[in-house]
Amino acid sequence: MSDKQKKFEPSMGWLVAVNYQQVAMDRVAKELKIDSVALGQALERSGYLLEPDPFGYSSDTWKVLEIENRKLQAVKDPE
Repeated sequence: MSDKQKKFEPSMGWLVAVNYQQVAMDRVAKELKIDSVALGQALERSGYLLEPDPFGYSSDTWKVLEIENRKLQAVKDPE
């Protein structure tokens, strides 16, 4: 059988990685109330991928963003 006739058989690692990304995109898209395909396309265009967050960076990051937003709001609307 020539190489052109061989059926594509992805590696187990590829299957697991794509499956993880699919589940993650579905969950995030549901939370954001957007289409998971649109989310996947946006992640691809921006060069990002979803990964596990064992150290809780997401939790820390939104808190830092909240503090920065409050500082910006204070500058925009001084009392």
